[in-house]
Amino acid sequence: MRAITIDAYKTLPHLQEMPRPQPGEGEILIRLHAAGVNPMDKWARDGAYQQFWPPEFPVVLGFDGAGVVEQAGPGVSAFRPGDDVFGQFMPQRVHHWGTYADYVVTSASGAVAPKPVTLDYVQAAALPMPAQVALASLDALEIGSGETVLIVGATGGIGTYAIQMAVQRGARVLATARSEVANYVTSLGAAQALDYTQGDLVSAVHTLYPGGVDAVLDVATRDPAGFEHISQVLRAGGRLLTTIVTAEAPRLAEQGINAALLSWQPSAELLGRITRFVDAGQLKVVIDHIYPLEQAVEALEQVEHGHVRGKVVLSIV
Repeated sequence: MRAITIDAYKTLPHLQEMPRPQPGEGEILIRLHAAGVNPMDKWARDGAYQQFWPPEFPVVLGFDGAGVVEQAGPGVSAFRPGDDVFGQFMPQRVHHWGTYADYVVTSASGAVAPKPVTLDYVQAAALPMPAQVALASLDALEIGSGETVLIVGATGGIGTYAIQMAVQRGARVLATARSEVANYVTSLGAAQALDYTQGDLVSAVHTLYPGGVDAVLDVATRDPAGFEHISQVLRAGGRLLTTIVTAEAPRLAEQGINAALLSWQPSAELLGRITRFVDAGQLKVVIDHIYPLEQAVEALEQVEHGHVRGKVVLSIV
């Protein structure tokens, strides 16, 4: 089978032929038709997860995918050959098989679920990681009707889904976006776009909400100092969640702010909730660019350099 692999960390991914994996006890073999491209794929290429999943090189990149069950291993009853599925296929023991390939093996009890019937494979592959993070984040923040939430990093995959999900909960969403893409976030339901490149974001929020907003979901800030600065947009007792940097909880707690780093697990339960949103017409999938499998390097570069609206996906045909 074709696969995009690395032979060592921090090396250039390349296309190579590999043997088709075989499902073991409790596993399924999936013929992939599309793979989602995420920032975590670049981090995996650079060795960020080796303490969790020791590598078995060559490593096939990619975690998100959608396709058809080709074969079910012993002990599997939830899936049968021919089932359309999607999911976030995390390594069980070592990092070896990924979704930038014709086939992938994954645990049938992991983060894999029936594909939304209203989506094609490319659209479904754009969902697993970012939509699950968005949903888990809003759950953790306990976003409710009538609240105001600032989403920092709103135009990427996570932000695209978080805006829509927060609006579905009855929240008012402020979304960071450059002026040229302001219409994008408002089209998803954001009440206002805030251009973080034009002046201080905290000052802009306080102009609109002098007393502060109820919550912040930050999926973009990497600098702890910048993260603490953003916390100043919150009202007393406000909640702040980051997906990237560790929140300095004691210091922020002194200011009456509940801050945390997102802790979550990919799951079939989260995927099922997302499917229900999609099939009910409550969640739109936005595809920025579709690359063929052979252009995975270009796809990774686009995601790494940012300024993506929605998702970048690999088509595997």
